Amino acid sequence: MDAQIARVRDRHILMLKRTSSTIASIVNYADPADLRIKRDGPEGWTPLDIICHLRDLEGLFIRRAQSVITEHNPTFITYNVNQLVIDHNYAEQDPHEALAAFLDERESLIEVFEGIRDDSYWSRSGVHPAYGPQTLLDVLMHVPHHDLDHIEQMTRVLAQE
Repeated sequence: MDAQIARVRDRHILMLKRTSSTIASIVNYADPADLRIKRDGPEGWTPLDIICHLRDLEGLFIRRAQSVITEHNPTFITYNVNQLVIDHNYAEQDPHEALAAFLDERESLIEVFEGIRDDSYWSRSGVHPAYGPQTLLDVLMHVPHHDLDHIEQMTRVLAQE
């Protein structure tokens, strides 16, 4: 494997571990009522919605990674994330149970990425319906950046008076 690709891979796997710890800290130290009440704008998500969203998408990221490993140029499944909020009744879920499920799924995702022994897999691709071809390395890099977007969102919302 190219040394630069190996560094990018290793740093992003480390980011997966660190962002999940940061998300756990935010949830564990937040006022439980604020997780349900504070909202990102009048129609925006609550921190609870965000935790549930992260939990639900973690499984999607696992399936994307596995499909690139096991299939030739798979088409990635996508979700209407706003519809999931309604369909899965995020507002009624327990934030600590959602966090625990997210952390379990994150461990599984990390195991998938750390378990790749054949370096050629990192350049294999799947197709995202909206964004086009994405390599397995792209899939890995996307996840912690997605986390950071929502870490920013949760901390900003929870800081509101």
